[in-house]
Amino acid sequence: MNRLKKFLEIPHAPRDWFWNAILFPFLVTRAIWILIAYFAYNNFQPNPSYLRYVKQGYFLTRIFLLDIFARWDSKWYLSIIKTGYQASADLKTLYSNLAFFPLYPYLVKSVGWLGIQLPDGFYILVGLLLSNLLFLASAALLYRLTVVALGFDEDIAHRALTLLIVFPVSFFFSAFYPESLFLFLTLLGFTFALEEKWVWVGISAALLIVTKPTGVVPVFALAWLYMEQRQWKPQDIRPSILWFLLAPITLLLHFYDLYLVSGHPFAFLDAMTAWGGIQPSAYLNPFQNLQGPVVDIYKIDLVLTIVFLIASVYLIWKWPIKAYGIFALLMILLALSTGLLVSISRYLLVSFPIFILLAEKIRRGRWYDFVTAAFFALQVIYFAGWVNYYWIA
Repeated sequence: MNRLKKFLEIPHAPRDWFWNAILFPFLVTRAIWILIAYFAYNNFQPNPSYLRYVKQGYFLTRIFLLDIFARWDSKWYLSIIKTGYQASADLKTLYSNLAFFPLYPYLVKSVGWLGIQLPDGFYILVGLLLSNLLFLASAALLYRLTVVALGFDEDIAHRALTLLIVFPVSFFFSAFYPESLFLFLTLLGFTFALEEKWVWVGISAALLIVTKPTGVVPVFALAWLYMEQRQWKPQDIRPSILWFLLAPITLLLHFYDLYLVSGHPFAFLDAMTAWGGIQPSAYLNPFQNLQGPVVDIYKIDLVLTIVFLIASVYLIWKWPIKAYGIFALLMILLALSTGLLVSISRYLLVSFPIFILLAEKIRRGRWYDFVTAAFFALQVIYFAGWVNYYWIA
């Protein structure tokens, strides 16, 4: 307990920093989302392609306060919890849950591992509690990393957290999705890496690699940071680098488990093909879904993508530790590699160095107020669309 207290201690931080910078805006935004959901559900035009859910009255559970935070991929994570991995008849053309990684649903399953039959609402509740608690922990780690490791003042840390909390798709941190888990493990890995606690970095990397397919990006960035701290001198490499092997070993074990389920040695890649996640020619036409004159979510995401792309290049150019910029840049490039802007906001959401950079460059004043207001206005619109079964990210 004393070690944990010392680890979380932030020198010179205000005594009420957690309440002011994290907990208060966290509670206010979630309360607003719930009000939006009550107002928007059945009052706005739902997605006509998914009226069956409107007629049913829910997506995964009849409990309204839980169900509004469960949409789309939530169904596939719940299927892993309830029945385990199930291969479709043709992995390359038919959707299957083999395209989703196991750590989040395995953590949510909790007492279900004992063979106890539990209602879907229970799992949704556990998943939402896990997501929200991990986001609060992530926010505390981001504050600590900004102030202690990077040397910025508390006001920049506060602004970075505010921008993250009001970002248009930040509600994914409270949804039945692994975004909070991914951000938490990424920040934990960077925190341990800066303190050269490589055993814990290796464990963080191993968990990241089975959280989401994009887990390979922070693992690569952490390995880059390892070499940066040794000024890229091979003679300074120590046996501690072997802890990074935990990541590929863990990934191979997961792939072997999928092979046992499906009989396909490349089951994950086959399943990703069905979801449109493997498109080698995507860079030839990366913005194919931007056609049409109407301003929609994809065009807004394109603007955000350009801003984040420029910011990540700036990080690589200006910041002394290049691993932060490498992480942010690769997250964006990996998203663009699909050739669609369908889910890119979620890739941007976890690119924490960009939020620190934006907080550093946008001082309190009219521009900061404008950005936060614009972000939150989009968040309100996006969440209303999410509740009404529109694909947001």
